[in-house]
Amino acid sequence: MTARRALLFVAAGCVVATTLGLVFGQGRTVTLAAALALAAALAAAAALQLRPARRQQPPPRARDDKMPLRLRQIADDLRESEQSEVGVDRSLRPLLVPIVVTRLGRRGVDMELAPRRSQELLGDVLWAIVRPDRPSAAYRVGGGLAGDDLRKAIERLEQL
Repeated sequence: MTARRALLFVAAGCVVATTLGLVFGQGRTVTLAAALALAAALAAAAALQLRPARRQQPPPRARDDKMPLRLRQIADDLRESEQSEVGVDRSLRPLLVPIVVTRLGRRGVDMELAPRRSQELLGDVLWAIVRPDRPSAAYRVGGGLAGDDLRKAIERLEQL
């Protein structure tokens, strides 16, 4: 029921009540009650007109098509690092090293000055990816990181 329709019903009810009150000899009392009911209905209608409009919720985003560009790039880097050692060197390592340096720095550890302490904090898998003396992929044979190793490295990074 719309606000207008409700207001019309209240007004009609007030008119009917006033008429019946006059017919049965209680005009003043019923007229006063009807006038109060009508005033309340008008106040409610005015309040409804003055309330702010509801904000519409934005439509939900599509999963892959609308993924932010940087997030898509990171997902691609992770996939590439699982496929080849070159992918680890070219994509994953540049992504992780600044994060690792920052996280170790919060603990007062410099990766180049304290490699043993860094390796303790990072664990073997993450250390193998970010260590400063990591040999270039051109000198290594084999595939990229196994999915389980990548998961372990990321979990360790989150723990720092």
